[in-house]
Amino acid sequence: MPQSNWPRLLIGTLVAAIIMFFSDGFFHEVIAKADWKALYAALHANEPAPHGSSMVYFAIFEIGRAFTALLFYATMRTRFGAGPKTAVLAGIAGWVAFSLTGPVQFIPLGFFSNALWLKVAAFHFIVSIVSTLAGAALYKE
Repeated sequence: MPQSNWPRLLIGTLVAAIIMFFSDGFFHEVIAKADWKALYAALHANEPAPHGSSMVYFAIFEIGRAFTALLFYATMRTRFGAGPKTAVLAGIAGWVAFSLTGPVQFIPLGFFSNALWLKVAAFHFIVSIVSTLAGAALYKE
């Protein structure tokens, strides 16, 4: 079994995380802004004021999401071979772990709506695949 190329894995992770970070920011600030406003109103909560330190938390999330997808890719290569097909499968596996099943736990608590969950899941499905393809293109053993 080949060893993982950690420097390449980390470079691929960084590229994927950057794509995820900026696309997620666009999605939540432009496409889903009304959904978030409705959710805050339903919770009788104030929208958080934007500040730089909150971006650190979002960056950590995206790095974790990207690292998981690229780690899936690196380990799946031995079974499925290197290439875009394996990267797509790894992106989907990461999407299931982070974007499909992760937020669903907050729906019964009232912190996430069904509509927002479906929108985030659909958007993340595409972004997870694209960003994993980009990161995987840089990975070589």
